[in-house]
Amino acid sequence: MKKVLLILGAALAGQATLYAVLILVQEVIFGGISYYGSSLFDLVVGGFGSFLAAVASGVVAYLVVKGSTIIPHIIITLLLITESTWLIFYRGTEDPLWFDFVASGSLFVGLWLGVWLMKRR
Repeated sequence: MKKVLLILGAALAGQATLYAVLILVQEVIFGGISYYGSSLFDLVVGGFGSFLAAVASGVVAYLVVKGSTIIPHIIITLLLITESTWLIFYRGTEDPLWFDFVASGSLFVGLWLGVWLMKRR
């Protein structure tokens, strides 16, 4: 039971880190990022900040479980898939479909890059 709680705590901590940094980068610093409404600078720097949020998410989840399992990262990935699907197909953003896919994909890559970086250290 302790291991299950640790895994769920790591997934929660990683997801909370992702949301907190995404909100900071996308909403607080840039006032919202969209393909048609943001400057090229905002798209590039905000996109990179969002990517770094995902890296931080992977690192935090890894540290919570002390690298003993990747199950928290799988949980976060499943949550990202669910959220991305809802945002892209049901919320109906004005952004081009490719833009939403790239934005979502960068979160997956960042999350797992965080795991890879921690395993390499």
